[in-house]
This record gives sequence, C-alpha cells and structure tokens, in this order.
Amino acid sequence: MSRIFILYRHVHARHNGRSRDPTKKRPSWFDFESSYLNLLDTIRASKFNSLITLEVVYDGTPIDFRSDFLETVARVPQPFPIKISLAEAGSNITSWRVAMNIAERLDAADDDFFYFLENDYLHVDNWIDKFFELIASGIYFDYLSLYDHRDKYFYPMYSDLSSKIFATNTHHWRTTPSTCGSFLVRRSIFLQDFDYWFRDIQDHVQFQELYSKKCRTLLSPIPGLSTHCMEGYLSPAVDWNSIAAKSKRRLPL
Repeated sequence: MSRIFILYRHVHARHNGRSRDPTKKRPSWFDFESSYLNLLDTIRASKFNSLITLEVVYDGTPIDFRSDFLETVARVPQPFPIKISLAEAGSNITSWRVAMNIAERLDAADDDFFYFLENDYLHVDNWIDKFFELIASGIYFDYLSLYDHRDKYFYPMYSDLSSKIFATNTHHWRTTPSTCGSFLVRRSIFLQDFDYWFRDIQDHVQFQELYSKKCRTLLSPIPGLSTHCMEGYLSPAVDWNSIAAKSKRRLPL
C-alpha cells in the first residue's frame, strides 16, 4: 500500500501565541498546540498509522525550540515515526522550500504520498481512512486537498464554478481549481512538478498553471476532512469547535 509522509511546517511564534501573522482572524478556540495534538490523535487512532511518517519542519532556532510546545510533545512516544528538522528559514517561502527539499530526499516510492501541511489546520478523526478509501476506489487525481474551501461557495469569482462530483463508499469528492499550501500529492507527480513549486508564486495561481499547462486534477472532499483555521473560512458542515476541544482537553501532556 501507499505510505503517507506528512511534512508539517511549524514556526516558533515569538510575539503572538496564536499566529505567525497577528493580522489573521482566528476562531476563538484556535491554538497551534491543539491543532498539532489533533493531528497526532487522528494518526494514532487510524488502523493505517503504520503507513504514516511525520516529518516536522521547525522554523526557529534551537533556543526557540526549547520554549516551544513541540519540545514537550516530542518526548511522548508515538506508534509512528516522527522526525523534527530545525530550519532557521525566517519566511513562509523559505520553510516551504526546505520542506520540498526534505521530501525530495525521502526514501519513498513513486506511489507514496507527500502531505505538505501547515500548522493551522484541524482534521476529522477518520481522514486517513477516507484517504485510503479514495485510493482504493480508483478515482483519478494528481493533487488532493482535505479542505473544503468555504470561499468557493460565496466568492463572486466562483459564481459560475462547476465541478465533477465523485463518490466513494462513504464520501463525496469534487474537482476544484485551487487550494492552499496544504495538500497531498503522489511522489511521482511531485517530482515532475518540482520546478513549478519551487517558485515564489501564490498557491491559487500555481494550481491554475498546473491545470492549464499540465492538466493536473485537484480534488477536495464534501464535507471537508480538514479545515484551515481562519475565521469565516472554516470547512462547512463540520463542528470544528468540538473537534478542537477534544485535543485541548489533553493539554498539558
């Protein structure tokens, strides 16, 4: 079976504990710790957890790391491997390129998947099972987002958006024109598109180019299996507050 290598990018928040960018509007229940613990919880609960490897790209100094919640969490054994790489990137694009370079060097097969994941996402409990159900269905895709973008439902630019809808045994999936910087991609496709992703281009434009120039197919789920934790943009039809609360109750470790 295919494996999933999660490349999780986390930045040490020096001045604002809730965001690298304090201008971002977050839900009142959001914090980085519970988002990361939610990820660990959902991996640990899956029957496929032996197929998961978590690679954390930590944007900060060794001194930063010692005062970060990740330092404490890293001491707790998990039933899947976790590796933390410190990279004093200093910017989103630089940490992204670090993650890409790590992915390129991983001992992965062409049919394995890389999950590039930012640190402000939550996941539903069974996202991994839903992912492998999609793989087993034979439905074709090149890229996969687990986030059902709320903006696709109300932005005027998407008023004429049409999607092809697919169904597995327990979920629906749609073609979509773009997603954020958190997505899954087969290793073989990632290597073919490596030069595209190494540029400093906004993710929406990036996916548009991959569709127009390389005919890449991007799917996302209905309802979402993850959400970007931005006020007003949460994946609809899911109680994300309750999901966040389940991991908050585990703090402190």
